[in-house]
Amino acid sequence: MYILLAYSLFLWGCNNDANKTEGKEDSATGKLKIIDSIALRSSGLYSGVVPCADCEGIITHLLLNPDLTFRLEEIYSKKDDKVNRTNGSWKMENGKIELYANNELVVSYLGEGEKLLQLDHAGNRISGNLGHKYVLDRKPIADKKNWKEKSDAGIDFIGMGNEPFWGLEIDKGNKISFNNPDMKEPFNSTYIAPISSNGNQEYHIESGTAKLDIIITPQFCSDGMSDFVYDYSISIDYNGKKYSGCGVLLNDL
Repeated sequence: MYILLAYSLFLWGCNNDANKTEGKEDSATGKLKIIDSIALRSSGLYSGVVPCADCEGIITHLLLNPDLTFRLEEIYSKKDDKVNRTNGSWKMENGKIELYANNELVVSYLGEGEKLLQLDHAGNRISGNLGHKYVLDRKPIADKKNWKEKSDAGIDFIGMGNEPFWGLEIDKGNKISFNNPDMKEPFNSTYIAPISSNGNQEYHIESGTAKLDIIITPQFCSDGMSDFVYDYSISIDYNGKKYSGCGVLLNDL
């Protein structure tokens, strides 16, 4: 009986330790990193618009990866609308999430439920009238599983937008289709390979009197209609009329 009890306590201790940490191999050093399970639960995508001194707000998307790397995208709305990207590593220190790039602290946050509260340079909560606005909310990333039917049908990339509503489908090696409610019939073209430019994929198509220009950018994007955040933003020019929206990669392009 004592032997069984001791063995049970040994198993409980092992399971308890497993709940606390998880091993991940560091690709740079080949060494095993021990990652706290609390930190792992904080991984995910967070988005929000935080205050800005000389613009309408900073549109912020922060992806905390389970391997302790991060991707931060910031857009200064109505200023230059340029996307500022920062990549680096993150860690949890004294209950705070700290982002590092080139071994320097970029910004830190305090987790509160499904939110991240941005902290000041001293690691304290931001006070003042706008202090409560320095918040990022956890958001679901658009998963290609939601478009399994399209993927199974051979569609490799799907794009969408609203005001007005429109849809884009790219079937690599086959065709490219664009449609919106104002069109009598969809625009269909034989597939052409894109041109890579500054990390973007550009398609420039002419078919008869119709002209379609597509720019796909690897940038977080919100469609404004759902809670989903997409991995790609899209800008389209169809016969001189411009459209913008988001996209999801279903298969390799």
